[in-house]
Amino acid sequence: MAIPYWTAELPGPVSITNIQTVTVTSGRRVLTDFYAAGRATIVGRRVDLLPTINIGDTVTLRLYNPNTTPTSLVVLPLRVADLQITYGTVAAMDTWTLSLEDAFATLGRGRITRTWSAGTTTKVAFEDVCTDLGLSYNTIVSQAPKTLSATTVTDENALNVMQTIVNTEQGLLYAYSTGLALYTRGWQQYTTFYAFGDAGGANTTYQQVQFMSMADNYATYVLVTINGGTPTVAGTGDYSYRLDTYALNGSEALSVAQYVQGALQDTTAVPNTLSVLLNTETSTRTLDAINNQSGVTLTLRGQTYTANIIGWTISSTPEQTRVTFQLAGTEQYNYLVLNNSVYGTLNNNRLGF
Repeated sequence: MAIPYWTAELPGPVSITNIQTVTVTSGRRVLTDFYAAGRATIVGRRVDLLPTINIGDTVTLRLYNPNTTPTSLVVLPLRVADLQITYGTVAAMDTWTLSLEDAFATLGRGRITRTWSAGTTTKVAFEDVCTDLGLSYNTIVSQAPKTLSATTVTDENALNVMQTIVNTEQGLLYAYSTGLALYTRGWQQYTTFYAFGDAGGANTTYQQVQFMSMADNYATYVLVTINGGTPTVAGTGDYSYRLDTYALNGSEALSVAQYVQGALQDTTAVPNTLSVLLNTETSTRTLDAINNQSGVTLTLRGQTYTANIIGWTISSTPEQTRVTFQLAGTEQYNYLVLNNSVYGTLNNNRLGF
């Protein structure tokens, strides 16, 4: 039995059929994770019907939910990383496995040699790295981007360079098949929140919620370095976290350290994962929430929690499709956004750096 809800196409379009299972992962598990490649694995049958597929081809995955009105849809373009074919003793046993990846994988394999003068913005540096690697890009600027110190990188891993640029800005980064999107500081104002909960009626959709261990997303002592120099420290204690920046000066590095330390020292109990079975979902909210800049408002046992979606996994078999969101509480992104129902509440947020 072929898997429901999914289609896969090569340019043309050329359909990839007889799909049996699909697993897609994107984003981060916890706030302290650095960016890594999003990946998909597709397993199918009927090798004889498989079209010609080359490494680097773009495969556009589409996940539909026909149980909603209107039919909800998420489009996931990814690049081919590998194709494996396993032959059984008879043709009916033959299977193929298609491995896909997003642009973070291109960064991870790439090398960068660049010089940026003091005062170059994180926006320009981000776009330079994308240009050097042949990636498309989109920059969403909500506040004037931070500026860099005089920086030279020589044959350095492109993903590490990009991570350091984002550390300097404290923005958000998203990847597609052939490109990246950067949201600068103040990105919180673009967040769209989707309601889930156990209150009954249309709000009852999730299958399971898990709250996280504090140790997975917690630090009281943050060390920030500029180009591998002397660390700038914010906070005290044994729970430490370290990150590199291209910050313009020590004062800017300290601002980054204080901001990150303020986020990671939060001990409020927050949900870490929320999973939904698409087979029983009659709202478009689950697939809508897979898009960039999404969050959830979760009503659970009479209490309401708000959280940002920092990653997700979709796992599909012919029997069911499960979407699991990785969450970080909005308390850990305590950036003040005026007139915002989540980020603009009194005594809950503070000005950013």
